[in-house]
Parts: sequence; C-alpha cells; structure tokens
Amino acid sequence: MQAIILAGGKGSRLRPYTTIIPKPLMPVGDVPVLEIIIRRLKK
Repeated sequence: MQAIILAGGKGSRLRPYTTIIPKPLMPVGDVPVLEIIIRRLKK
C-alpha cells in the first residue's frame, strides 16, 4: 500500500504551541503526531 500524509498548514488553531514546533511534530503523550500516523500505516 502507498499513502500520502498531508502534514502541511500553518497550525494557527494550535498557537502558541506551533510557533516553536511544527504541527506534525506536536507530541501526543510522548510521541509526535506524525510518528503515530506512520506507525498506523505500517500495520
């Protein structure tokens, strides 16, 4: 399977957090959102 992960955007709804960290790298617990998505796609 092939997939495209849409991880763009300004992250304006998550400000002030996204002024330092890009939205795909925002942690959920201890894991970045992008890593969670990649792990789920591997399954």
